[in-house]
Amino acid sequence: MARYKRIREPGLLHHVMSRGNGRMKIFLDDVDYRKFLYVLGDVLDLYDVDCWDACVMPNHYHLAVMNRRPNLPEAMQHLNGEYAIWWNARHANVGHTFQGRYKDQIVQREGYLLNLVRYIALNPVRAGLVKSPEQWPWSAYPCTAGLAPNPGFVQADRVLALFGDADAKALRERYVRHVCVAMGGDNSSYQGFRSRKQILGDREFKSRLLRGLAPQAANSAMETLVALADPAGYR
Repeated sequence: MARYKRIREPGLLHHVMSRGNGRMKIFLDDVDYRKFLYVLGDVLDLYDVDCWDACVMPNHYHLAVMNRRPNLPEAMQHLNGEYAIWWNARHANVGHTFQGRYKDQIVQREGYLLNLVRYIALNPVRAGLVKSPEQWPWSAYPCTAGLAPNPGFVQADRVLALFGDADAKALRERYVRHVCVAMGGDNSSYQGFRSRKQILGDREFKSRLLRGLAPQAANSAMETLVALADPAGYR
């Protein structure tokens, strides 16, 4: 499949995912997790990117980020590159740390963002690592729910604002209810986040953004980019 240029327009909400090469574990202990979060915080500051949500898993990570400048590809290259160099040196690994290009989906805030924050928060639960999302320390969920300190870069107020007007305690309670209501089973709306679709939104939202895409191959590939499901699947 042809490679597509990233959409760089500032002010868009992106679901970003990157996994270890060959699905190998790239976070082996607390030192690895803490180093990645430290690098992530620096990169967000350096490139002026807001992080709304995050979850780091043993072999991959998810971010919900909004770029204030047209530089998200450079920010992601810096993040993965710096962590990979450090991780390879620490673990005496030779070769790639991350698998190919990072996955980047632009997500419409209306009707899609609420499902995204639930999807990210429940990742460790679906993977069988914990029974409830607050038990996973390498996620923004405990911070947004008011159960743990902010690591310094999570824009928890942006996520809580999705739940209306109320005091912080009430908003956190609404957020927790929203996330945990889906713990009993999978959610069909998650399929979009697992797919290779580059844009998740309604027709008008997609149309506006697709006009800015510049495919490097045949024009028919644009429709494939929007519709193709990932055969390997994403958590």
